[in-house]
Amino acid sequence: MEQMDIMLVDDSPEVAELTRIALETKKLADKMTWFADAEEAADFMFADNGYADRKDLHPRLILLDLHLPLMSGHDFLKMLKSNVATAHIPVVMFSSSDDQRDIVQSYQLGANGYLMKSADPREFIGTVADAGQYWVTRNKPVR
Repeated sequence: MEQMDIMLVDDSPEVAELTRIALETKKLADKMTWFADAEEAADFMFADNGYADRKDLHPRLILLDLHLPLMSGHDFLKMLKSNVATAHIPVVMFSSSDDQRDIVQSYQLGANGYLMKSADPREFIGTVADAGQYWVTRNKPVR
């Protein structure tokens, strides 16, 4: 697998497609990799199971849904931020939940941001495009 700049972890194919469209507006879609669940994303990040031989390359941004099957977004976030090899990777929670408990817990676990998924496709695309452009082209990552 080639280096990706943006990892999307979301169980919705519709969200994945809208995210790809949004990133395409900023010429970033070819650098996105989608995982439908946090367990497979964790296998990828920590080179487990089918990813044991992958290079130790990390994304510049992880867009992480909160409510996922198998492992929650918060559990995956905790795993990422508690590991010295991945703690520096920006993780932006990407959820339809505006519950303050979810937002507070996300930041307490080390999230770098919290974006709301809009039901309006244009607003959704604008939010993702802006976030992708900032984190991939403007933010200076740890290398």
